[in-house]
Amino acid sequence: MCVVITLWPRVNKVMKALHRWSLLVGALAFAAAFQTVLAETYPPLPPGPYAVGCTSVEQDFTRMQPGESPQQYWEGIPADNGRARYITDLLTNSATPVVTFGVPDDGELYGKLAGNSFTVAMIICYPTAANNGRASYTLPNGVAVPRMQRGADAPIFADPSTRWPLLEFAHGLAGSPLDADYMGAMQVLASNGYIVFAPFHADARVTDVSLDDLRDVLHAIGNFSDYTAMQAIRPLALKFALDYMLSRSDWSAHIDASRIGGFGASLGGESLFLQAGAKLTVSIGLSSKQVLSDGRLRSIATYVPYLGQTVFPALGRDQSGIDFMNSIPVLAIAGTADTVAPIAATRQAIERLPGSNELVSLEGVEHGFDVASSDDIFTWTVTFLDATTNRDPLSLAQLQRMTNVAGGGDDRVVLASIFPYAPIGDEQDVIEFYNGSLDHYFMTADPTEIAILDVGMAFPGWMRTGEVFKAWSPASALGQPVCRYYGTPGVGPNTHFYSVDPNECGILSRDPAWTLEGYVLRVNPVANSTCPAGQMLVVRLYNNNKDGVANHRYTTSPTIINEMVDQGWIVEGPVFCTPP
Repeated sequence: MCVVITLWPRVNKVMKALHRWSLLVGALAFAAAFQTVLAETYPPLPPGPYAVGCTSVEQDFTRMQPGESPQQYWEGIPADNGRARYITDLLTNSATPVVTFGVPDDGELYGKLAGNSFTVAMIICYPTAANNGRASYTLPNGVAVPRMQRGADAPIFADPSTRWPLLEFAHGLAGSPLDADYMGAMQVLASNGYIVFAPFHADARVTDVSLDDLRDVLHAIGNFSDYTAMQAIRPLALKFALDYMLSRSDWSAHIDASRIGGFGASLGGESLFLQAGAKLTVSIGLSSKQVLSDGRLRSIATYVPYLGQTVFPALGRDQSGIDFMNSIPVLAIAGTADTVAPIAATRQAIERLPGSNELVSLEGVEHGFDVASSDDIFTWTVTFLDATTNRDPLSLAQLQRMTNVAGGGDDRVVLASIFPYAPIGDEQDVIEFYNGSLDHYFMTADPTEIAILDVGMAFPGWMRTGEVFKAWSPASALGQPVCRYYGTPGVGPNTHFYSVDPNECGILSRDPAWTLEGYVLRVNPVANSTCPAGQMLVVRLYNNNKDGVANHRYTTSPTIINEMVDQGWIVEGPVFCTPP
């Protein structure tokens, strides 16, 4: 095995030479890095290619009492005399999906709902045939449900032989899937090739809480049992609605159960986090408890997700309940002027996630759907879901490199760590390690080296950072070879250097301070500071000869780039193009 890491005396002369050489190589790339790596703008996605059809929500509005509105039934707002109201009271078609389930006998989570049954109705929208001639159904609020099934109508799919990805859609507090914004969002998602189902959560059936009350910690404390139950019942409803989708042959025969994701707005974002295993705050002392852990979700996209306040987080103290969530990709789009779901609370949660995650800010946007940012919202959401739920490599590469959408509002990447898919064929993971005592980073794809460093006996102190990108194996016919050099013992620096550039490899081959350890990876070289569509971009950073010892770091993460620049590292620019 090649020499991996050994301590050798520092040679200041060599360090200075390396520093001068590195600056020559990176000088031109440094200015370009912030323009290309941290500011890749993509155009808004065009309208989805599919027409959209939906299940029946036929209703008899003559059943309402004088002075009542359909919205009160859709949202479950009880009458002044305490009479319950729900959409099922108005539905006229038994084909409308309705699910009744038992609530666990856990009073801490479910309060007055514990041990009882609970019912949710839902609407399902899906990609339909362009020649689907079914009429739309216009609701009293002016919203039209497109190509709606009636009576015993079966869904008409765009391609009956295709198994489509499935999306849960969780709306926010004090709303319903029949609101204009939510129905519009469901149609966007369905038009892009997803079967989308949305329960009518009707939170007012559990507790009387308004959107403004979510900013009021005292209100939550005063109604804590009902407030907790309202949050806990939502992920349970999503879970049983998903069970329905996968058990009914008219739907399950057209669903790819390996591609299930979720989209949640406001409180719906929290609902998806809880369904995926995050713990919910259940006491004023910020203790937390898991509602469930549904491993079927492959990824979660959220818009202005409500995750509590920084002084009273929704997922336990310091959002620590998110540590129990399944490791799935998460997108959060948050407004910087949002006081209901403050971006600080969202960031606190996203920073704890171990897997792929992205936090995008909408500058100056408050809570609610921002029409001016609609292209930004849907381009980020569809790209993310295509990459992580639908597992489209082109979308994953775009997601890793995209920092904003052209036009619309002012969208910016705040945090981003996008990891590649598991290796296939002759691909291999390149694993990053860090040694705290040396303050050095090292990467390798060699299984023997990885095993040795993981054990930590021969070369103690090295720990995985969790960062990874992919490359092709040295024996592959794909890509170009990457040379790996190590400082010559007793002469050169105690560090490794990697390059796919023949000129850089050639410079080191003629320098006695460096020893070639081999050609250890294969990648594609960068052209004009970027990569072709469908490939992820790896950036090289240099520690600016910190403490007289050179070190480089290679990353696909804009978050890491920003962190290292804040620590005084130099961005040398994009260096590798790698498989997603």
